[in-house]
Amino acid sequence: MKSIFIQLLILALFACFTVAQDPVRIAPEAYQLAFENEFVKVQRVHYAPHTTIPEHDHTASASAYIYLNDAGPVIFKHVGLSYGAVTRPAVKAGSFRLYKAVKETHTAENPNNTPSDFLRVEFKTETGKEPNSLRGKFFRLDAPTGENFQQVQFENEQVRITRLICAAGKNCLEVANAKEPILFVVLSPATFDIAKAKGIKLQPGDTHWIEAGISVQGVNVSTTAAELLRFDFKTSPIKIANKEISHEHSSANSPNPEALTLLKAGAEFERVGKIEEAITATELAVKINPQLLQAHLNLISLYGRASKFENAEQHFKSAVAINPEIPELQYNLGVLRFAQDRTIEAKQAFQEAIKLNPTYAEAHFNYASLIEYEGKLDEAARHYQQALAEKPDHRAAHFSLARILVNQENFKEAIEHFEKTLLPDDAETPRNMYALGATYVRSGDKIKGIEFLREALKRASALKQTQLVESLESALKLLGQNK
Repeated sequence: MKSIFIQLLILALFACFTVAQDPVRIAPEAYQLAFENEFVKVQRVHYAPHTTIPEHDHTASASAYIYLNDAGPVIFKHVGLSYGAVTRPAVKAGSFRLYKAVKETHTAENPNNTPSDFLRVEFKTETGKEPNSLRGKFFRLDAPTGENFQQVQFENEQVRITRLICAAGKNCLEVANAKEPILFVVLSPATFDIAKAKGIKLQPGDTHWIEAGISVQGVNVSTTAAELLRFDFKTSPIKIANKEISHEHSSANSPNPEALTLLKAGAEFERVGKIEEAITATELAVKINPQLLQAHLNLISLYGRASKFENAEQHFKSAVAINPEIPELQYNLGVLRFAQDRTIEAKQAFQEAIKLNPTYAEAHFNYASLIEYEGKLDEAARHYQQALAEKPDHRAAHFSLARILVNQENFKEAIEHFEKTLLPDDAETPRNMYALGATYVRSGDKIKGIEFLREALKRASALKQTQLVESLESALKLLGQNK
């Protein structure tokens, strides 16, 4: 009887590969990658009036939210977290908020008549001894007219944030042999002469990166004062990439509205399973803007799903030429290699994605799936656990980890994980309930196991899952139970 239920549990299919809910991919009209290197990642966010942004992920990194306009409350509805819906209060242009973020998945709803525009500045550096000190709301300051002004508004072991007012016609942005790398964020329209570059027009939300050891001086040649925030990064990156990640601040890398519309259309076609239509729309986006990295990433995945591997390879090469060191690129390469049955290379790609982003839940999950298939159960379990640490509602990771725990005869924890895979009305629940019932039987609780097996049979029958119905009927028959 024991061996029968081992076989029943093994009937669960090899975990399918999943795509992370990257906000830039899910809602390119709302999220744009503005700048990224090994120290920081800057996303520009635009919530249009009366719009709801679909469910997407955010990483558990300390972040600054820099508000670019006066905007009303925004509602965030979280998935898989106890606090559910949270409303961000109205915000003022030029203010910023700091938060030691948690890994979360949510939708975003702007119910107002005005947009909400802000930057999400994600710190990719070591937090120091007191990571929870990074918090608070900070506002514009009164400054003397006609004079430069600066004041440190926040500082801890990780970062120093200074508000700068550059008076019209004055030297500003003066940095001599910067001890630490610096990110400048523009808060008001201005025109600057910086070094030999004359008449540089800056707009709210623009960024400028200064490497450590570099000197720079700028003159505000506008007729009005300019306001900026200066971020000095005091600690090292959590992961120093082998090659520097660079994003030039130029219009060539800024997707135009038509390209964004096509990118969004492609994502929507993919969501409803129309792969060819998704490819057509996304290829048009690339034709308009060949530097649109997210479009190349999407096409690697889309062509992989369509088994058009040569096309996928072309877009992989294009993406590498734009930026070789982003985790999503290595992740999509892993999915592509797996689709080609090149599992060794798939594992290497997922490992590289994890190396570049240790909090990449889907990369941990997919890598674990491959090594579990090879019988490396302890290592696979560790990666499933890491995926769950970053994304607690990762249903497939709960199921896969539970499957390993059953193999190790740790029935108590296996049951806890299987229970987290059950949803009220869902096509996967009968299978998951089957595994849960089998585990209860294996653990010695035959009565409860039969209860779940019967419920699984009821649900599978209602969904007309013929093969599963037959397996459940056989299992119940072996237990001496009628239908």
